[in-house]
Amino acid sequence: MLSEPKSERVFQTTVKNKKIYGIIVATLVVIALAAISILGFGTKKTHFDIIFFGDSRVGNDRTDTALPVLLENAVNMSVYNAGIGGSTLSYTGEYTTWDIYSMVSLSKAVAANDFSIQLANTESAYFDYAEIVDYVPETIKDISKIDFKKAKYVIIEQGTNDYLSGMKLEGEDKYDESTVGGALRTSIANIKKASPGAKIILISTCFTSTPAGYGDELDLGYGTEEDFANFEKEIAQETGVLFVDLYHESGINRDNFKDYLFDGLHPNDEGNKVVIDLLTKKFNLD
Repeated sequence: MLSEPKSERVFQTTVKNKKIYGIIVATLVVIALAAISILGFGTKKTHFDIIFFGDSRVGNDRTDTALPVLLENAVNMSVYNAGIGGSTLSYTGEYTTWDIYSMVSLSKAVAANDFSIQLANTESAYFDYAEIVDYVPETIKDISKIDFKKAKYVIIEQGTNDYLSGMKLEGEDKYDESTVGGALRTSIANIKKASPGAKIILISTCFTSTPAGYGDELDLGYGTEEDFANFEKEIAQETGVLFVDLYHESGINRDNFKDYLFDGLHPNDEGNKVVIDLLTKKFNLD
């Protein structure tokens, strides 16, 4: 039996090796692409000058009269409405939907550039915002794509739902995220990390009128609404962020709240104008 020529054997071996190398390279490319998809590398980020976080006072109005839209028109900067109705600063620790969309939880997602928990929740059978706040899934997707490093301002309008839920202002641990103080300190630290060049503006809770009573006298466990606003001011001073004292500076009180709040809680057009006026004049955003 004649043996195969050496040159032929070498040629076949070379071809075989090239095929193996080709398979290896193709596999590595697939793995790399999968990693890029999972980690978010290569995903085009969107840019906004101002990201406006808040509760229903910010988030529930998606019309041309919404606070973020009015602010955008007033200062000629791009503004994203990141408000979510029903959200709080703090969380209960029971891992409910409300906790997932609290300011402290969102700030962690922003700092880590990881919204997997929020995104998974919006797609799950346990998502209970859909019927009431149907804009949440799209909002979370949008926030996850924002380049926070390019933001000029990050606004946090929060505190009302913490007050109405009877959340504790402060605990033994100043970073206890189930308290207003701990959640606010953590949120501000996370936003500073994600947006090192941005100015942070904290807007306090405003006077409210509920069936249970007026905010200037109703104590739901840890102080009146004014106590909450004063505490937010203390945290703003402590953390070095800008502050809008909506409770005291808006002029809204029990005698005139119907002129500014259409239901005793949420601002009407006149109420929104008051907020915009304080923002633009006090911090020279324009």
